[in-house]
Amino acid sequence: MIPVAIIGAGPAGIAAAIHLQRCSIGFMLLEKNRIGGLLREANLVENFPGITPGVPGRTLTARWQRQLGAAGIQLEKARVLCLAHHDGHFMIQTEKQTIAAAIVILACGTVPLPAGPPLDQLQPHTQLFNSILPLVNSRQKIITVIGGGDAACDYALNLARKNKVHILNRSGKLRALPLLLDRCRQHPDIIIHENSMLTHATVNAGTNEIILKTLDPLRKEKNEIACHRILTAIGREPALQFLHPELRAAIAELQSQKKVFLAGDAGNGRFRQASLAAADGLRAAMEIQAREIK
Repeated sequence: MIPVAIIGAGPAGIAAAIHLQRCSIGFMLLEKNRIGGLLREANLVENFPGITPGVPGRTLTARWQRQLGAAGIQLEKARVLCLAHHDGHFMIQTEKQTIAAAIVILACGTVPLPAGPPLDQLQPHTQLFNSILPLVNSRQKIITVIGGGDAACDYALNLARKNKVHILNRSGKLRALPLLLDRCRQHPDIIIHENSMLTHATVNAGTNEIILKTLDPLRKEKNEIACHRILTAIGREPALQFLHPELRAAIAELQSQKKVFLAGDAGNGRFRQASLAAADGLRAAMEIQAREIK
């Protein structure tokens, strides 16, 4: 049995691993993809302490990768299929093995909400995307970003370097940080559509263009947008789908016993910031350290 299992190698998981390593507390760091989590999608990280000027999220995660290597911390590439709690310890089922752990840090981040109609009829991964990573190398395309929060504006600014971008927001006011919103409004290759409720999405068989039809419910005006790709930024939810139902029911009690820690985006709702996530991971590791001292 390992003392601590860290599920997820984003800012929270990395911070927890580095501190546990310094404390000589045994752990395993599991990650299904690459390190960095959602931060890898960030166009520019400007509010992480010590990072000036702002850097792309992928640059920051590359630095963390080097930091893990320098500390001798190895990453276990594994997708967690089920996490259960039996007889006072945790059983982690991955595609390759079953791991027993005394304590678990859930630093597994979030997953995007499904697009729903009318976008659900489009082809995933070729026409419809919920991550910017497959699109970052796009050139001379017209891309529509669905959403009005920080992520939507950040995606648009990233993609508009080499493409034309539409931001489609169903309400009259975007929720994004004013700084990001101002940058989008001033960018010559970004068009913001407010009060635009998406009503239809079809593909032109001759050109393969995606035709989006929208309705302004206030003015009763209809509009049409032709694009090549659609990127949704309509919200996210904790990536905790692998929790066994019995563990899900008991998780609050296990948290109070300091056996389970929700760190980073998995437990912070809409407050998804790298600095908050890193602090959560460090706090979890320090709580575990305090238990070891007792």
